[in-house]
Amino acid sequence: MQEAKHDIERQYFQVERFTFFVDAVFAITITLLVIDLRPAALPAPTDKLIWRSIAEMGFKFLGFVISFGIVGHYWSVHHRIFGYVIKNSTSLIWLNLGFLLTVVTLPFCAGLLGEYSAMTNLRIPYAIYTINMVLTGLMNCWLWVYVSNPKRKMLTRQISKARIMLGVYRSLTIPLVFIISFILFFFFPIIAYCTLLLIPIILHWGMKGLERRAEKDETAEKKITLKHAAAVSEEVKSKHG
Repeated sequence: MQEAKHDIERQYFQVERFTFFVDAVFAITITLLVIDLRPAALPAPTDKLIWRSIAEMGFKFLGFVISFGIVGHYWSVHHRIFGYVIKNSTSLIWLNLGFLLTVVTLPFCAGLLGEYSAMTNLRIPYAIYTINMVLTGLMNCWLWVYVSNPKRKMLTRQISKARIMLGVYRSLTIPLVFIISFILFFFFPIIAYCTLLLIPIILHWGMKGLERRAEKDETAEKKITLKHAAAVSEEVKSKHG
């Protein structure tokens, strides 16, 4: 498909439209997640029955918190990625729509899981939820690899290979944890649910070493670039001196 041609100023505007649309989709998705959290209608409510009803919603509420956190995580990742993007393309638009497709289906998958969360003998709801999360993570990874490719020159500056790989590892963390969790679900359903709580720990603390390596490589590359620029400047001065 032929790419649309825009002036530089219009190109920046197209990227802004792109991100505004994504923000709206994420906002709607997060709002839809909470709709499924409805207290049961009790014919003769008492404090004891109300408390029991809330307790029975424990797994459903846990699923909501996990889904809310993951959607928020992907929104923040998308926000950081497109903070560097200076131009878009038709391929990027369709790739982003594919990513959003996996995001907007999350309320349905989370609602299905929440409806049968107390029935740990059922496999299908958690399988569908896991597939949704895995596809979202893979699409997020694909999106990052696409825009960070230096050959496409879509970012405000070139980033190091270590930084690119860090983004890949972060994108694949959630799918990997969900796959492990689903395997555990066949044997220890409660432990499988609790395994998902490792995701923020891994993303925040488990990647510290890779983060430091990426920063170190970028600092080294910046020094090399500055030295090269200084050498070129001296060469030009000597020729015109």
